[in-house]
Amino acid sequence: MYLYYVDTSNCSSLPNFKNGIDVSDPIHGHVIQISHLILEAVKEMPKNWLRYGERRVEDIVGVFVNLLAMHTDDSRFNLPKDILFPFHILSVLDPKAKWCTQWLHAAFGQHLFLNTLSQNMALVTFLVEEILSYLETYQNGHPGDMPENIIPGCIVKYATFTHTLSVLSQVVCFEKGRQFFPVVTKTTSELVSLEVMLVRMIMFLNSGSSYKSTVCMTPSGFEVILAFVKKLLQIGEEINENLMKTIIEPIKYRSMQPMKCNNIPCHTMKILLHLASSSTKISCLLGSRQKHKLSISKLNRNQNTTNTSAVGMRKTRQMNISLERQFSARSVRIPSIGNTDVSSPAKLIEHITTILMKHQDLSNVDELLSLVEMCGKLFRIHEGLSMLDAMNSQLISAVIVLYKQLSSEIESSRYCSAHEYPLKIKAGNPPHAVYMSLVSFLTEVASTPCGLYALAQEDSVLQDLLTTLFQYSYVPWEHPAFRHVVSLITAVWQGASVLAEESYRILTRPLCNLWSEFEDPLALMSGSERKQIEATQHFINVIYTFIPNLQGIMALLSEPDSSSEGTLVDTDMAPRTLAELLTFDSTVEPWHYISLLTLRALTTNMDVCLYLNSTIKYQEKLLKLQSENMSESEIEESRMKSNSVNKCIIIDKCSLLRHQILIATYAVGGPSERILPAVVIDAEHLDGDGESNLFCSLPPPKLASATRKMRSTRLKGQTDIQRFLQDTKQGLHDASWLSHARRAYRASCSDDIKGSVLLDLLEQVAKLSSNSQYQLSAPLQESKYGVLSPEECLGVQVVIRYGVELHLLQESPQNEENLTQLLCLLKHRKCETFQGLDWFAATVFLLCGGNMERCQSCIGNISALPVTPFLWPAHASAKDNLQSLSQHSAMFGHILELLIKMELPLAFSALQLAGASWWLICRQWMAQCFWNVLDWSEICHWLAVSILNQPDFILYFCVSLLQHIQPKILQAASEGNLWEQIMCAPMEGFHVGDQLPVMEKLAKRYRTSVLHHLLTSLNSTT
Repeated sequence: MYLYYVDTSNCSSLPNFKNGIDVSDPIHGHVIQISHLILEAVKEMPKNWLRYGERRVEDIVGVFVNLLAMHTDDSRFNLPKDILFPFHILSVLDPKAKWCTQWLHAAFGQHLFLNTLSQNMALVTFLVEEILSYLETYQNGHPGDMPENIIPGCIVKYATFTHTLSVLSQVVCFEKGRQFFPVVTKTTSELVSLEVMLVRMIMFLNSGSSYKSTVCMTPSGFEVILAFVKKLLQIGEEINENLMKTIIEPIKYRSMQPMKCNNIPCHTMKILLHLASSSTKISCLLGSRQKHKLSISKLNRNQNTTNTSAVGMRKTRQMNISLERQFSARSVRIPSIGNTDVSSPAKLIEHITTILMKHQDLSNVDELLSLVEMCGKLFRIHEGLSMLDAMNSQLISAVIVLYKQLSSEIESSRYCSAHEYPLKIKAGNPPHAVYMSLVSFLTEVASTPCGLYALAQEDSVLQDLLTTLFQYSYVPWEHPAFRHVVSLITAVWQGASVLAEESYRILTRPLCNLWSEFEDPLALMSGSERKQIEATQHFINVIYTFIPNLQGIMALLSEPDSSSEGTLVDTDMAPRTLAELLTFDSTVEPWHYISLLTLRALTTNMDVCLYLNSTIKYQEKLLKLQSENMSESEIEESRMKSNSVNKCIIIDKCSLLRHQILIATYAVGGPSERILPAVVIDAEHLDGDGESNLFCSLPPPKLASATRKMRSTRLKGQTDIQRFLQDTKQGLHDASWLSHARRAYRASCSDDIKGSVLLDLLEQVAKLSSNSQYQLSAPLQESKYGVLSPEECLGVQVVIRYGVELHLLQESPQNEENLTQLLCLLKHRKCETFQGLDWFAATVFLLCGGNMERCQSCIGNISALPVTPFLWPAHASAKDNLQSLSQHSAMFGHILELLIKMELPLAFSALQLAGASWWLICRQWMAQCFWNVLDWSEICHWLAVSILNQPDFILYFCVSLLQHIQPKILQAASEGNLWEQIMCAPMEGFHVGDQLPVMEKLAKRYRTSVLHHLLTSLNSTT
């Protein structure tokens, strides 16, 4: 090959760009054959790297790179410029540079090729020059009728361009390859960086799609360039403002003209969709990330407790986290409804999609589907919702209108002939594709609290959406995102109504899958239980999806209609619904153990616990099963004595799990107030006689010693806050007093706070808010709805029992009467179903020692605080529509998830992978006033912190809860039992005083924006 180009007498016989390659010419044929042989040898080289010595391999690679760069050395060859050199011949034979793909596949080949390339920068310069030159001189012309056996010069140029792009795109995938840039070229005076190349390529694509054209044409080379652009965007760390303007230039031009789907260039749609599909690049569409960079040295404040094998990956992750935090901190703000600025790409995309939706333009369905998909990806992230103002979005309104129209036509087509309707809805046709795209978009919107609130304001949208999701032939319960959306939608009454209608089929597929794993013949023969354990854990995770929502569980337990369809579980042994699973009429395995696991999960919600105990009497059934699981004979070492004479309860996994459930549902308390018995017996859980007591009647024997820790008190005389309240009780209560009160509390937050001190603090803080606009109506008035439900009556017993255990109440029948009276007086509407116990009122009752006058005074003081709607959700919902999702609750959830995404990105990702919503979990915990989550002393501190501060402090408190358990969550996420870790394991070691600096730090960072939107949403609700 080298000799052909050294001998100048052959220059006229060599192939050139003007005449192309003539395969029938002997010299041309020899050159092609030699090039083909070299190419085949090069492709085989990576398979035999280890067969040769490293030095010899380096020589071979160096010779091949020199062959590729032969034409870059003008001093060695005195040939015409249009001669085709080996690089061009190889490009024709391998335009996609498959040889380069094979060389860079392994680390050894990467090291060899990139090191050799770094020593021959002339080749890199040629690659860049060839690309830029082709972009400048490209003509979209066809060579016409090509003579036989001749490859025209234009085809050779295109093959060279494609080969050059393919090589360069693979080189820049590596850090060492990107270090070759910027490059100094002969054709331009400026340095050519990867960013410059990106801009040139996108400008070329833009110029190729005429702004005045009505047909989206894609020249033959455009797809190759587009693939390279996507790769550069994927590996690039930042997208600056100039690059983003170049990307959106075509649609920005068209936004000022009459809009149609077929006016939008294909490449622009694909590039934007590529950015929207990337978790790291989607923020660039929101318009701010590319303007701000942080150095690695500033990341020490956000250390993550994960193990990574590569330091570079860890630094990159920390940089992404820091950039995400800085960007999102500004995105907490929600634009006003009057903001029509479409300067950011996200707003421009939303604006164009809104216009097309309003016009219902289906002229180019593919482009419309791409736009809808992009908007769905923008609306599913909290930053996008903040930027695009989901609560007032015209796009959501337009999508809902078109969705309702298509949905009604689909419903009508089931009963009428298709020709009677102008729009035929069938699977595979454009309207059906648009309908499914709208379903996907609305699902993305409903995956965040603010988006859920926006859809909840529209009639029947959430019902239709959830019904559609459940009516798919395949319901993807194994996908965390699906479980997350279902959990959010069922948190409002529209979703709960669908659960009641579809209760007979919702759990059919999970139960069927569970049954098939236990009946798998291969698993039975092998004796392996791994798949059975995984299937059981998956089913329990599905159950946890509904647990934060009392109304959802009640709907699932409702009786299905007699006309309901059959299920996929045909055997009589397998339950078909949640109600059948919780009957406990049979102890047939594995269903009995699975039903116990399900019950343990359900009873983590105290309201669900009361409802189940009232409806299915599970405590009575479990005690009966314990009593039947006895032996009259002498026991072996693995059996334990019960409180019944000459009777012993047999120890097995079911009896231990029943024992744990009975203790957990009878005894109330935080992590240091009760110990739940283990479900696996070992030495450390046995008493001094080597026995562990089970029981078959309530109350449990030795409850105080067997299940409760000794509560440690840290009261040492008067605390700073107590002295401060005594000294300033008669003084002026203004903002300065409140600041001093916070300082006094901060100095005494490590000690327990007495109930009397907390009530005194509440009384004095209420003086600052006596004229507050957030004050609720006088709560303690005679109510005509003053009758407690059976569930509430059971809750009264639980509250009294807890107060007596804490020595806050004396054992007296009067306590139950007073608490019943208090709960009756707080009822403001008649409820047909159980809506949950007012746990905050129960907490106030214990703080006041059961004294009704003090309760009335305390509740009156609390109602004057701006924090009350967040602190006392039961009364706030009674004041508004009982079943609606309030705007301030949705805003609270939106900001909470945004904060944990910024401050605890690893925990946020773990929650997403489990399909869990921290907002719903915290909403449940706050509704039950953190009973069974925190110790009583910490509950008092939580109330003190909430009383002394603005409503945003409750957000920071919820963030601190997640930060405290983050290490356990990350460990549990890797094991697949994150839900169980959060809901069943207590917050051991959590102290408000220890987390107060964290809350204050968050307040200093976010209060300006967060508090404004919380109070604004509260004003909108009130």
